[in-house]
Amino acid sequence: MGRQDLCHPITHGPADTLYDAVVTSMLLRVLTAIQLTRLTMALGAVSNIWFVILITRADQQYHSLPVHTMPLGMSLAAGAGVAIGLFAYGAALNDLLDVRHDTTFEPERPIPAGRIRPGQAVVATVAALILAVLASLVFATTWAPIITLALASMILFYNTVGKHVPGAGIVTVGLIYAGHMFIANHQLGFTLPVWLILTHTMAIALAVHQLEDKRPVLSRRSLLGISAGWLFWSGVIIGIGLDDLALWPEHRSLVNLGWPLMAVAAFAVVIHWKTRHSGPRSASEKLKRYGAMWQGLFDASWLLALGLHGPAAGLGMLALVSFVAMTVLKELAGLSGRPLAYRA
Repeated sequence: MGRQDLCHPITHGPADTLYDAVVTSMLLRVLTAIQLTRLTMALGAVSNIWFVILITRADQQYHSLPVHTMPLGMSLAAGAGVAIGLFAYGAALNDLLDVRHDTTFEPERPIPAGRIRPGQAVVATVAALILAVLASLVFATTWAPIITLALASMILFYNTVGKHVPGAGIVTVGLIYAGHMFIANHQLGFTLPVWLILTHTMAIALAVHQLEDKRPVLSRRSLLGISAGWLFWSGVIIGIGLDDLALWPEHRSLVNLGWPLMAVAAFAVVIHWKTRHSGPRSASEKLKRYGAMWQGLFDASWLLALGLHGPAAGLGMLALVSFVAMTVLKELAGLSGRPLAYRA
């Protein structure tokens, strides 16, 4: 390197400036789309569908279902498409219907902040629903698109009515997540994991409602309604497994239930540790992030209980990836209003 090179630093010309502007614009568009659809939170739902796909392929009693024999990559891609499509549909729909509220209380959201126009959000909502339905068709059963559309209807109900009636809304949230697990296999008899997801998501929705001081407040009647809904749907889900005589595989010891029980205990310990010194809003945000990640860990624990160690490791890694993605992209998208920083 010559003396002249040392004395004159390299400068960016107009082409470099234009390139940087284009890259920055594209990055902002991607981050806005992620913020609108909350895609990083969808990986828990993806894990739930993948879990069902993996146990369906491993169990000969489901040999008549197309997902049992179709290429693994195709079935996993379809499951991800359905889960991401439904989740993005629900998130974008929520933002569209809550524009007035967000303008006052959450002005950093994409629509009130002006980073995306309402018309574009409508297109994203419709496109996400279409993706979910088309992906469900890959499973090549009549029930897959029917269940997908039923869940889309429940998402619409929650966003228009349910969230204003906590007694119905919190139960609906649990059913939406639990219902995902029947899309790839409507004959599923091993329903203990479905019941756990129902219970887990309802408990988180209830805690978030309280921590964020949402309106209307939870009355005694609402709590009774939530309890009755949980008991009723728990009976339905467990009853499906008992009816199919597949609630717990005969060839597996009940001792193996220790894996999911340890996952539940670990979640309780971690949440207590991470939220004990947090304010209500911060505790709520952590509860949602860890709750979404733990769905994948629950799925991995059930696979361990069934002796499927390879798939369990895969879903465990997906859970960790989802948590890192939620943490990093949340900061990049500026959801916390603080500079980029690592937090766990």
